[in-house]
Amino acid sequence: MYAATTISRHIVDYCSRTNQPISNLKLQKVLYFLWIDYYKQTGKYLFNDVFSAWQFGPVIPEVYYEFCAYGGMPIDCLYDPQQIDQEDQEIISSILKKYLPITVSKLVNLTHLPNHPWDDIFNTKHSPRGTIPFDLIIRKECIV
Repeated sequence: MYAATTISRHIVDYCSRTNQPISNLKLQKVLYFLWIDYYKQTGKYLFNDVFSAWQFGPVIPEVYYEFCAYGGMPIDCLYDPQQIDQEDQEIISSILKKYLPITVSKLVNLTHLPNHPWDDIFNTKHSPRGTIPFDLIIRKECIV
């Protein structure tokens, strides 16, 4: 298992190396779907950092604040990909290829679906910035 900041740096590095700019907002949505798809494939958590239900969807606050200086601009940084083992790099890359072509507005809309984890916390429980429990994500996003 990794820290969400390690995974986010890997995503930023991947996007920089493949010339696919990513904003902080899109990074947050990609992290969410990456966590879900990684769990579906491996049955393991990719990271333990919890998502919070913010206005535009699930957010890992620590990752948000690391990259907030970029605002809505693309984050263009290179990091050492060796912090993630090769097998996980391959899984992550395959998942990124699925989500990076999707527009940020579509990703936001996908996180805002009724009766999904973000909606349950933000709208139903009226808990803006409340945490989204992993068991809720697994129950509503990972079990088909």
